[in-house]
Formats: sequence, structure tokens, C-alpha cells
Amino acid sequence: MNGRGKVAVVTGGAGGMGAATARRLVADGGSVAIVDRDGESARALAAELGPAAVAVEADVAVEADVDSYMSAAVTAFGRVDAVFLNAGIASSTPLIEETVEGFDRIIAVNLRGVFLGLRAALRQMRDQGSGGAVVVTASTAALSGSDLAAYSAAKHGVVGLVKTAAIEGAAFGVRVNAIAPGSIDTPLMGALEARLGGGEAARRALHATTPLGRAEDRYGSADEVAALVGFLLGDAAAWISGATIPIDGAVLATDPYRLPPLEGS
Repeated sequence: MNGRGKVAVVTGGAGGMGAATARRLVADGGSVAIVDRDGESARALAAELGPAAVAVEADVAVEADVDSYMSAAVTAFGRVDAVFLNAGIASSTPLIEETVEGFDRIIAVNLRGVFLGLRAALRQMRDQGSGGAVVVTASTAALSGSDLAAYSAAKHGVVGLVKTAAIEGAAFGVRVNAIAPGSIDTPLMGALEARLGGGEAARRALHATTPLGRAEDRYGSADEVAALVGFLLGDAAAWISGATIPIDGAVLATDPYRLPPLEGS
């Protein structure tokens, strides 16, 4: 993150893209509040990172918990300059089979959690009067249809919230952007591999759904996502706001329309 000494909040910070981002922000000279429902893992990561990190056990879907994690960051470090709203859960249940309870839980974490986090971040940064930046984890499923019904619906809503927050935040110097990860090496991909039967064959099949993944036989890495988040939270991205930036190995660049084989070809 450009500029040393910035204070960040990272939700879903105990593992995957959140943990990679927390490590990067501290390595760049910042301080970070690591927020996660898994308090034990958050505390372990904070201990690894040293005095520049604190752990906060919180559920991002609960209003009081969101207020608590923002207050904890301010108490520990005096202010909040950057926020990465990364916490989320996934469901691969088809729409026709999804339950109301399952749908509501996905929306609570992935959409209401972002609403609450954006509201808390904007209020804190407005009251500080020193600007700031927010990045939210959306998904390629936010920019197209998908077979992840509830998840896709929530992530589409996230993009709408980010655009609105960017407009409101501009009045007091706060930038708000989203990232749209595709196939990143996280537990979600492990769940999809299991859905395909698991093992190397399933892994390589999922690699092949992405142009770069097909060419390099891999997923994107959490560290690659952290590099993008660090840039968007930093001063070098000062004129970028309201954007949703894919980090997807060119999957969204692929035209899904295919002509049938031509006669004689």
C-alpha cells in the first residue's frame, strides 16, 4: 500500500485473500485489524504479524459486531485509513433447490455485511476528515449469470452498493472500489473440486475453465489478489473509484457465444 503507516481493517482476514492482504499491508509498513468469525485463527495471524496487527472476532452480518470491529481498530491504532471488506460465504446450491434459510444466510453475510461495513467505514472516514479508501470483494459472478444462485445475487448487489458508496464517499475524499475474483486458490475452489469428484482431474478441469488457468494449469493466488487490493487502497490509485476490477485470468474476456461447426470444416 503506497504510504507507510496507514491503518487498515480487513474482514474475512484470518485466511485466504484476507490473510494474504493483511500480510501485504503490514509488510508495506501499515497496521491492520484482522476481523473474522474464526477468532482463534485471527489471533494466530495477528501474533504472527506482531504489534502492527490486532485480531477482532466478529460476525460481519451483525450490526453491533461491525461497529465493534471499527471501534477496535480505532482504539488500537487511532484511526482507519483503509478497509478491505472481504468476508463472504458461498453456496453452490441451484436456485431451484435453494432454501429460504440458505438464501437468507448468503444475503446476510455477503450483502448486508457489505452494507454494514461500507456504512461504518464511510462514517468513520467522514468523521476523521482525512479521506480514505475501501475495497470490497465482489466476484465474476457479480458481472454475469452463474450457477451460484444466491451467491451471484448477493454479489450483484455488492456492485450496486460500491457504486453508490463511491458517489457518497467522494464528497469527503473516500474512494470505494470492488474486485471481481475468478478462480482463486481458496477453500471455495476446493468445494467446487469436491463437487466434481475431487482429485487431480477435478482440479485440472477447473483450471481449464479460465484462459490463463488453462495455459498455466493453475488458479490465481491469494497473493495476486492482495497485490491488487494493496494498489487500490494506496495512493497510486487516487483517481480510481466506483470501479469493479476483475482478477480472473481472462474468464470474463471470453465470448460464451460459439458458432456450430461449419459444414466441411
